[in-house]
Amino acid sequence: MFGIALAIVFCLFCSVQAHFPDDPKPCKYGDGECIMQFVNTLFSERYSEEDPGLNLMQLDPLKVDKMVISQGESESPVGITLTFTDNLLYGIKDQRIVKVKGFGKDLTTKHELKIVSKTFSLVGPYNIQGKVLILPISGTGISNLTMANVKIIVSFSGNPLEKDGETYLDVTNLKFSMKPESTHYQFSNLFNGDKALGDNMNVFLNENAEEIYKETASAIDRSFSQLYLGLVKGVFAKVPYAKLFVEE
Repeated sequence: MFGIALAIVFCLFCSVQAHFPDDPKPCKYGDGECIMQFVNTLFSERYSEEDPGLNLMQLDPLKVDKMVISQGESESPVGITLTFTDNLLYGIKDQRIVKVKGFGKDLTTKHELKIVSKTFSLVGPYNIQGKVLILPISGTGISNLTMANVKIIVSFSGNPLEKDGETYLDVTNLKFSMKPESTHYQFSNLFNGDKALGDNMNVFLNENAEEIYKETASAIDRSFSQLYLGLVKGVFAKVPYAKLFVEE
């Protein structure tokens, strides 16, 4: 689920430049190795701070106001509407970028980051309705969705936007794709608090976690893509693209 890649990269990048002018100089255009090393350091050292002036919030845990995972395809054995509200996402501080593409002078080209994360945990209130592998499921309570050893690919593109004599990147398309090695589900208060039914359903979910995730992966990726598209657009709307990099 929700690591958290591209938005964090540039939020952190911009924040360091804005408030720590004595830090190492920013990377050259397209220097993937430099960007990767620089941002991985930021993940581990700057995750707990926020900067409202740059739309930079605390990154670990990251507040998720609302996220809806809707899996309604009739041919799928999993058909659910799962809504998370006022959740916290843990794990960003331990993720690492392993490969970078793009980030040159041409703002219209595709940019891509490959990331690995030890764990992602989304914790907080939930509501679920639907079916899981034919069985009905319903409930409202507190959930914990944890994914381990997650491989993430974040890609995005956009268009140049002229504003106040500067060129900004208007991000128009962002895709977020995750592949966890394992997934663990825990939902409290399923079936109106029927403990026996709820306990059995949680056992069932985790015994079939791999198949369930495969069926819902596209819906999860769509939800996270929308979440981080908003974050990324906010950052790039404040900082001119040229100020993120240096010339050769």
